[in-house]
Amino acid sequence: MFRALNRLFYKEQTPRPLRWATNLYVMKLLRLTGFALVFLASVREAPAQGFVNLNFDDATITTISFPGRDRYTATVPGWAWNTPNYVNGDPNSVPLNDIALDAPAVSLQGTNSPFFPSLRGTYSVLLQGGTTAGGLVTGNTNGASVFQTGQIPITSRSLIYLGGEVVRVAFEGEPLTSVALGHTASYTVWGVDIAAYAGQSGELRFTAPWQSTGMLDGIQFSPTTIPEPGVFALGSIIALCLLGTMRRPNRLGGTTRRFGSGRFAACQRAWTE
Repeated sequence: MFRALNRLFYKEQTPRPLRWATNLYVMKLLRLTGFALVFLASVREAPAQGFVNLNFDDATITTISFPGRDRYTATVPGWAWNTPNYVNGDPNSVPLNDIALDAPAVSLQGTNSPFFPSLRGTYSVLLQGGTTAGGLVTGNTNGASVFQTGQIPITSRSLIYLGGEVVRVAFEGEPLTSVALGHTASYTVWGVDIAAYAGQSGELRFTAPWQSTGMLDGIQFSPTTIPEPGVFALGSIIALCLLGTMRRPNRLGGTTRRFGSGRFAACQRAWTE
């Protein structure tokens, strides 16, 4: 094989030392090619190990008939939860468009839910951490959680999700800090720095603690690094300082400062500290 490659790229009268060097180079090239093919094959298989159904829209609905009315349950492929199904006791599904009165509960809420309409898309998860009485009666004061095990994409630097302020995030039992990235009328967009866990496999868990309730939806991994919490605080200071130095016309045609010099000085001190 090496001789054929030599004849293809070099003339027959190539000196022997050069032929030996060429053979060595071709051997290394073939080894690198083989390694690259194996690596690409492993990359193509990686999504099968990743997290699935991150928007909760992959669900199968089942109707449960009760005297007087029907109730519904839904499967949530890829996810598990720490609370029982209070509709029919099926451990492989959760209530749909329903809520618990006191006990900690995980349910799926659709666009037509009379209680908590989905935040975005077809379905969202409702995490009810349980009331004081419900937690004590059931013995579950750990709140309500949904979780699944998978591999964080190696290119991920942040985790984005939609939900309420009460929702807590953890990876392999390690609590992660959420930063508010934006707000709408019905939910907040949250970001979590997961750069340290990129490429690792483990359990990703979302929890509404005892005595709290929160919605969850739109989970995604992003290659973009989110700003640290201090950056947002600094941005607020800058905004106040800019407002403090703005001038506006007065009735006499002149200009006046929007804030007093004392507040502007405070901004200067905050900037330098």
